[in-house]
Amino acid sequence: MALLERHIFSQLIRPFLLGVFVVTFLLTMDFLFDYLDLFLGKGIPLWTVAQLFGLGLGWMMALSIPCGVLVGVLMTYGRLAQDNEIVAIKASGISPFRAMRPALWVGVVVAGGLVLFHNYVLPDMNHAFANLMLSINKTRPTAEIQEGREIDDFDGYSLFIGDLDDRTGQMKDVIIHDFSRKDLPTRTILAKHGNLVFDPERNVLNLHLQDGEIHELGEGGADVYRKLDFARQTLTIQGVQQALERTHRRTRGQREMRIGAMRRQVAEYTEEHARFRQETEKALAKIGIESVTQLPDHQHRPPWYEKFAALIGRPTEAPPAMPDSFWTSERRRLANEAKITRVRADSKAKQINQYQVEIQKKFSIPFASIIFALVGAPLGVRAKRGGLTAGFLSVGFFVFYYLCLIGGEQLADRRYLSPWLSMWLPNIVLGALGVWLTLRIAEVPIGRRRRGRSQN
Repeated sequence: MALLERHIFSQLIRPFLLGVFVVTFLLTMDFLFDYLDLFLGKGIPLWTVAQLFGLGLGWMMALSIPCGVLVGVLMTYGRLAQDNEIVAIKASGISPFRAMRPALWVGVVVAGGLVLFHNYVLPDMNHAFANLMLSINKTRPTAEIQEGREIDDFDGYSLFIGDLDDRTGQMKDVIIHDFSRKDLPTRTILAKHGNLVFDPERNVLNLHLQDGEIHELGEGGADVYRKLDFARQTLTIQGVQQALERTHRRTRGQREMRIGAMRRQVAEYTEEHARFRQETEKALAKIGIESVTQLPDHQHRPPWYEKFAALIGRPTEAPPAMPDSFWTSERRRLANEAKITRVRADSKAKQINQYQVEIQKKFSIPFASIIFALVGAPLGVRAKRGGLTAGFLSVGFFVFYYLCLIGGEQLADRRYLSPWLSMWLPNIVLGALGVWLTLRIAEVPIGRRRRGRSQN
């Protein structure tokens, strides 16, 4: 390694470590209060709180290390420019690309290490964190309930929740099969929204359902079919604590799995998604209609989506709705089956995207180390300062990158954007900016300058 590379490497180490420490500290500020509340307010042992904090550092380090590369590169090259060392390098006939080489090598090495960390270390840390939280929250067994899975642990009920917020208990696309009533047919309860609340004193789970339907066969058999619409309905399930304790081992979520396991899960969900789609199409064929949009009480896309689809040349004109006289008892029963299988198909599609997002994230976030090195070196040279300027620029780029990750993940979950593009878009944007800044620093003629020089 040449003397120049060794000199720049030695200058990079301290700012890099400082950047990692500062960003990690900022990310932990919000969580420190929660952890202290566990110790001071809920009486959790200090050692348990320390374990929880240490395990929670995993995902924070995954984000702070790439940002540490940005801080270190900005401060190092800003100081080199301020001390006129960049001018001396150019005067010696050394290419600016060679001066940037150490920063890029640091980015490559850090990216390689982070890929291994994301795949082999972080999933186990997240899993241990989740299990420790469950053991702490003994009075909140609802954390065991996972979205997108059929839950048969409750006596007399089968529960499926398409979307569940563990913190607030808010849920969407709820399907409940109630076979708790002896000597009566099973009834199916559908709800668009709801809230899930556990009462530890009574050991019951209350499902406050909204905007739903109850479907059931009458005592006379299949010829009698009943459908009841409701605005609000509460379903109470007894003996929740004992039921959930039977499934002591918590299954792993997508953030607690390695790439190979997630790909196997994606393949399984893809088969289930295709099966549910086929069941929906069979039910529609038996009814004699073309699309789920013709089902009674179908929830259509919002108007802005229809306008956007028409703008990009993908109109979503739905077949005409069927008259009320068309819907016999048997057809309404089949319509109920089509609704259920369609909800499950959509839930599987959402889960597939969630796993695909996590797979892409294991590569895109580490690769950001290279992108930040590519952006930070020319920006540091132009800023010519290693202090406040580097700090403000680092915070700005990190906030942009973090918001893009969160927004991209939400868009991919809602199937508005592909998982690959949602996770790699900030890298593409910042990478293009880094290439442009590098060419400017190296004084490579681009755009109008190239045409102007060729005319001379």
